[in-house]
Amino acid sequence: MARRYEGKIGYFGEGGVETGREFFEVTVETDGTRTLRSFCEMDNVNLLRDVTYTVDKDFRAMDCFVRVSNEHKFVGSGWFHFTDTYAEGESFTAADGRVSQKLPCNGRVKLFGTHPIVIDIWKCVHVKAADPGKLQVLDNCMNCSPVANGASGPLLYQKSYNMYYQGKQKVTVAAGAFDCEYFHWDTGTGRTLQLYTAPGDWLPVRVVVPEAKRYYELLELREVRKV
Repeated sequence: MARRYEGKIGYFGEGGVETGREFFEVTVETDGTRTLRSFCEMDNVNLLRDVTYTVDKDFRAMDCFVRVSNEHKFVGSGWFHFTDTYAEGESFTAADGRVSQKLPCNGRVKLFGTHPIVIDIWKCVHVKAADPGKLQVLDNCMNCSPVANGASGPLLYQKSYNMYYQGKQKVTVAAGAFDCEYFHWDTGTGRTLQLYTAPGDWLPVRVVVPEAKRYYELLELREVRKV
């Protein structure tokens, strides 16, 4: 039987003020394929994001749907499909109208970044837990928007990530205490994301952006084993 788990992530700004939230549900099939359904709210810009994203047993991208609105206005929506040789997308956006894309790729895309925190955490799956502090470039990835909060597109963009494995750390949040692997993501924009995740399901336990005085924490987690 498949299993399902679901949770809630809180978005917090300076002084612990809540600035948004993210609800997610993941189903895991018997072959390891998992589908994420995520809904994100960012109160400061009235951004709403819906994402349905499927990955294989190795957390590599298979297909995805993204819809974004910002300041109560439609930004765009799109469906994306990934194979071992190419990625394709069909989108309709407020800025560009109908867009069809087909981009070559060197093997199955490791990660399709669509901006939910739970997907940001999944890039850690592809970083080796070795050589703490040493740069590891996570290549052969794609992203749906170059804007920091994802409020454009969605369209296909080639992407790589500069990642650092930092070690193990126990982290306690509202959802409980977790034995985490700890990573840094150097965004190249003067900000570093500190990522804490519990391997296995690679849960989004905590993300800290010290330069922006923001953090994100897992507030709720519930597992339903049979669906």
